[in-house]
Amino acid sequence: MDEDDFEETSNAKKKDSTDAFSEAMTKILASSLKGADKKQPIMARSKGTERKIEDEKLEYKARKMLSAEKKAQKERGRVIPDYTTFDYEKRLRKVATRGVVKLFNAIRTQQKATEVAVTKATEKHKTLASLEKARNVSTMSKSNFLDLLKTGNS
Repeated sequence: MDEDDFEETSNAKKKDSTDAFSEAMTKILASSLKGADKKQPIMARSKGTERKIEDEKLEYKARKMLSAEKKAQKERGRVIPDYTTFDYEKRLRKVATRGVVKLFNAIRTQQKATEVAVTKATEKHKTLASLEKARNVSTMSKSNFLDLLKTGNS
């Protein structure tokens, strides 16, 4: 009889659980939804999730607008060259190339002068202090360097 009692209580629990489930489902299906909730009937009662999704959408739109403004700010002064300004752009490119070549030639000249001064100092004096002094003496001042660039001597 103990087994029969056990079976009856387990059947009663199952019956109660199915009854409870059906009752809950009936209440949910019988409830009426308002206009805004009819679009999303599954999560109609969970307003927190809906607010979070709306906040994320607003943040995304704000970030998108900020990035678009930054991009527009970067692109503000840029002009795409067309066939009417092609010669002008070509001349600008040539001037820039000449300037870069002068700069590198001046740097090479200065490096050679420093190298010569250091090798002479090492031949005469083999101390560390004399090497540092030769490097410092052979360094060029800013005005001398700019003069070298202006003259174009290589």
